[in-house]
Amino acid sequence: MLLSQLPEDVLYHILSHLDYKSLSRLSQVCKTIYHFVNRDVVWRKIAKEFLNTGITRNGTDIYPSIPLKERVKIAQNWYDGVCKRAIPLKWKTKLLPWLQLDGNVLFLSHAADIRAYRLRPDSGRLQRNPFEIYSGHKGDVCRFVLTDSHLISGGSDGRILVHSRRRDKTLELSGHNQEVNCLDSKNGLIVSGSRDQTTRIWSLTSSCPRDTIPMYDRVWSVAISPTLRDCENATTERILELGGRQARLGPGKKKGFFYL
Repeated sequence: MLLSQLPEDVLYHILSHLDYKSLSRLSQVCKTIYHFVNRDVVWRKIAKEFLNTGITRNGTDIYPSIPLKERVKIAQNWYDGVCKRAIPLKWKTKLLPWLQLDGNVLFLSHAADIRAYRLRPDSGRLQRNPFEIYSGHKGDVCRFVLTDSHLISGGSDGRILVHSRRRDKTLELSGHNQEVNCLDSKNGLIVSGSRDQTTRIWSLTSSCPRDTIPMYDRVWSVAISPTLRDCENATTERILELGGRQARLGPGKKKGFFYL
């Protein structure tokens, strides 16, 4: 009996004992084996052993649209240092930029601005000049996040700027009195953390914070829970996940904890 003629549950059990190298070699045997081995269910056990494959501890797949085999390959190449070294952009300033790739557009902070560069379709290299520049900060951009409709940036001036990606419009959110170290946004909700030892929750419909949470130290990282769907009506306890430790809510707040 050929390997491809075995029942699928038996095949899954056999393949579960192979490492990623053996699975890759096995997929080169024939088209039938190739299509079977490329299924996400075959790579799920291996993916849990790698970092940044999108498989959480409880088995949830965060990036189901990307084949799991490709994510394992990228994770292994990252671990082994297998990559192409190139300098897409270069300038004389020593400030470490914040950058994010969105499709074929690279957003890159440069001092007080955020510049958007397109990738050339023929070579995959960045175009020399940005096609869009988002500005407005009076100091360096410390962090920015992208949504489908907005680019949200926090700066050393303590301000948060909400730039529309579809029209020439910018909303300023003022509340922090020191640099904004971290941001996150989801479904019209914005969460920010600052050196001023506060975390603030904002909505896109108001320039005033919806809630302010005092912390015991500067805030380096914030994240809106990925399981949260109804952001507008969610309680403060369900919105935030703060890094490093548990943080009890400040005076006047509901009792509870934030986790990361």
